[in-house]
Amino acid sequence: MDVKTILTAEALLETARNLTPLQRQIVQSLYDKGPCLLLELAVRVLKFPEEVRQPVQELRDKGLMQAEAFSGGQFGAELWSLSEQGREIVHLLRTEVARQESFAAAKNASQQVIAPDPRQQEIELLRKLGDLAAQSGDAAKARDLYEEALKITRTLSAGPASSTTEPSTP
Repeated sequence: MDVKTILTAEALLETARNLTPLQRQIVQSLYDKGPCLLLELAVRVLKFPEEVRQPVQELRDKGLMQAEAFSGGQFGAELWSLSEQGREIVHLLRTEVARQESFAAAKNASQQVIAPDPRQQEIELLRKLGDLAAQSGDAAKARDLYEEALKITRTLSAGPASSTTEPSTP
């Protein structure tokens, strides 16, 4: 990329960032649905024609929109469309929004830490204690620990996560 292209891209990005929400709606509507009269443009963005007249004029002054005059129009005599710069602005807005959304999704995913179920941890602990009891030769204690782990496993698979279990006694 040459310096001129980089400067042009920076200027377009700055222009895109400085658009009001209504101006963004207007250029995106023209990009998505094509040229239209001022009245139709107002309907597209759910505003009255008087409310969109000034933002449209500002977009025209910035070189993002252009009007093509025609005669015989009952609801206006100008057909509004995006200029080449206007199309580039919409493309920049959409890529920036997509980048921000993916960044926000990644941030949310990193903040969501799934805590392990305490009952699942209790089952693991009971099994380990049972293994230790079996290794030390206390088969009765090992059997009791394994049975308690089995009981908790059955309640865990049978009911919701909010069911209560009795604490284990090693």
